[in-house]
Amino acid sequence: MNPNDTDPANDYPGAWPLSALRRRSWGVWGALFVAALAATLLSLHWVMSALLHSRQVVQVPDLTGKTLEQALDLLAPVHLALSKEGIQFDEKFPPGAIVRQSPPAGLRVREWKTVRVTLSSGGQIAYVPDAAGVPLTEAQNRLRTAGLSLGAVAQVYSNKFETGVVITQIPDAGTLSHPGAMVDLTVSKGGPPAGTVLMPDFVNKPYSLARQWAEDQSLTPTVEQTLTEDSLPGLVLKQTPAADTPVGESADVRFVVSKSDAKKSKDVTLVRYNVPEGTDRVRVRIVLRDDAGEREIFSDEQSAGSRVEVPVSIDGPARARIFVNGVLVEERPLGR
Repeated sequence: MNPNDTDPANDYPGAWPLSALRRRSWGVWGALFVAALAATLLSLHWVMSALLHSRQVVQVPDLTGKTLEQALDLLAPVHLALSKEGIQFDEKFPPGAIVRQSPPAGLRVREWKTVRVTLSSGGQIAYVPDAAGVPLTEAQNRLRTAGLSLGAVAQVYSNKFETGVVITQIPDAGTLSHPGAMVDLTVSKGGPPAGTVLMPDFVNKPYSLARQWAEDQSLTPTVEQTLTEDSLPGLVLKQTPAADTPVGESADVRFVVSKSDAKKSKDVTLVRYNVPEGTDRVRVRIVLRDDAGEREIFSDEQSAGSRVEVPVSIDGPARARIFVNGVLVEERPLGR
């Protein structure tokens, strides 16, 4: 069958076929839509261009070293926006300060442009480890692990610490520092030579020990008593000079000793233990049992030949059990 036989337009000589008319109609509408869209986009471009060029040209302020709040105060008058781009370590600026900006300071831009900034988190942090009470080699390892360096090493005589053991450090353990910072150490060079007297460490020990030592050295100490509920009565709270300080015949020796109300006072007993010579560092643990129950009164590592002295307040008959590296080595009665 001839398709033209069913098209009504064929009944009129010279008429357009219906399918052609339909295609021509869609083409006209498509052209009109494209023209309308182009006109809309062109108008939008003209509007945006007009709005853009109607904005004032301003100069970007310098935000370096400023906080976000300070930066906003500088940007608001010139109608510029602010955006935080990131955070980085920077030892030259404190945490929260702006270290970098884009666009840079001094550049002339139009209003409402966004200035992107990077903030400082401060310098990298290192915690100073506890280097006191250990051999110098161990102290160096601890400093190296913490990213710190060994500073000046001073050597002093000491009755309290063995040769080569760190006595004090600067800065103190737990102090915040920066990587590579130096830590100064004071190291023991052992007991003093003959004729040199060092101040013992009497803090938290009965004043009777301090008094006896002062008498042996022909010294007359100054004693100040202070009322306290946190310490047992008769204990040395402070001393001058500090432990291991050389003491001469005319040294000014002072003690601050605790006291308490008579009604609150209890018997104070000193539990002593001498670590045997020729041993490695050991852990000494002392457990006390009295009418108040059983409690641990001491637990710490000690070197060979050291002396442990623990003041305790006992309630009724008591016994002290001494353990070395977990093994019971001695048990003794304590009484009033």
